[in-house]
Amino acid sequence: MLTRRHLRIKTMQALYAYTQSDLSDAQLGLRRLEDSINGIYELYLFELRIFWHFKHFMEERLEIERAKQFPNRLREAQLDHFLNMPFLAQLTADDEVTKAWEQHRTHWGESADVLRTVFFAYWAEWGETLFWNSPELQTPEAQIAHIRQFYRDYLANNEELHQHYESLSMHWSDDLDAAQMMAVQTLQNARKNRPVLVSLYRDADDAQFAKELFLHTLRHLAEWQDRMAGKAKQWDFDRMAPVDRTMVQMALSEILAFPEIPVKVSIDEAIEISKQYGSPKAASFVNGLLDALVTDLKADGRIQKLGRGLIGA
Repeated sequence: MLTRRHLRIKTMQALYAYTQSDLSDAQLGLRRLEDSINGIYELYLFELRIFWHFKHFMEERLEIERAKQFPNRLREAQLDHFLNMPFLAQLTADDEVTKAWEQHRTHWGESADVLRTVFFAYWAEWGETLFWNSPELQTPEAQIAHIRQFYRDYLANNEELHQHYESLSMHWSDDLDAAQMMAVQTLQNARKNRPVLVSLYRDADDAQFAKELFLHTLRHLAEWQDRMAGKAKQWDFDRMAPVDRTMVQMALSEILAFPEIPVKVSIDEAIEISKQYGSPKAASFVNGLLDALVTDLKADGRIQKLGRGLIGA
């Protein structure tokens, strides 16, 4: 499931796109934000679909082994054992996963050749060595750990896969870490014998978080611009990097609109995201400007927090 930071990043990107395109329809901007967040789930399903193709690749290896004039019975038995690992069997036979793939039309199609290149690399290193004979790989926990290693070493940082995702959606290069985090959670669920499919949101509050943050920021955009222009002494407001401005405006709205989130968390999150997406000096700019603006908002009695029990990021 997505973290609040992922949701903040998607909201920041949606706000930036909205303001830079001179849109005037907030609901259209909101739909684009929701589509962007849902795109992470589609990418996650593509990641899961890789394991379906992987299982079928291993089934091909088994059929090839059986068809040999002098088959290696040990390899044949180990391949059969490997294909019956709980995680692979559970994932490829799970009704909810299959339904999600069909619903979102998650099919690799001709691009599956990219996957087969990865699978052959795995087979060359592991499949030919009869590694499954190792006693350390006989328990379900060890087998799932090996699949996680396969995912990490062969898939997670594969440039060809990344390029393919970018060809499907320009945003997926930014979304990949979130989708991969969800895929890893799926592996953990399988290890704990839980339903494998991961929800996009942690709870109902997270499902509303990005929407409320987006709309609140738009409603207060003029106010935030005026306050920022008054405080940015050595910067002319119009010369500020648009992404930096967006981060400050969004953080101010978060501080006001979500009384359960500590002010420090909102500021720290804005600083961390600005390091990744902002200008070279964005972090210090965002930090200094937010400190000054928050001081004013507190003095005006605008910031009301719930007190003890505030939630984190």
